[in-house]
Amino acid sequence: MQRISTSHLVFLVLVSACAVYLNWSAISASATLFNLIIIVPSGALVLGLAAFILLNTKDSTSADTDATSKQKQRKALLGDLLLLTVFAVFCLSLTTVGFDVATFLFVWLGVVLGGARNWIVPPIYSAVFTFALTKGFGSLFPFPMPLMVF
Repeated sequence: MQRISTSHLVFLVLVSACAVYLNWSAISASATLFNLIIIVPSGALVLGLAAFILLNTKDSTSADTDATSKQKQRKALLGDLLLLTVFAVFCLSLTTVGFDVATFLFVWLGVVLGGARNWIVPPIYSAVFTFALTKGFGSLFPFPMPLMVF
């Protein structure tokens, strides 16, 4: 079993709480299939994945307290906070620069922050992912999304 850091545990709890709230809100607003076709399965998937992660980890409070492990934990926490900040900027920029450009930049930065060493892979992966996501969501949703390129 792997250990889970406190910041990851807090993140899982927050994501699970948001999934529960969004599902409750959607069901209480309208219990029609058209309203729940995306939200409820996504929420159930999020809750299932969070439960799987929690069941396959153990608490990190008994972790080694030497300097190298503390430095690794601090670096991981800063990386998590940086990615969370980039996600917040992504959410705020969806309507200003468009879903496609915001997704392209967010995925590119996420791949780079994830440790990609090759300089050509992140933009190619980001472009392919953004194109597939934009076309997929465009065919699923009956309303137009703000786009800049596609």
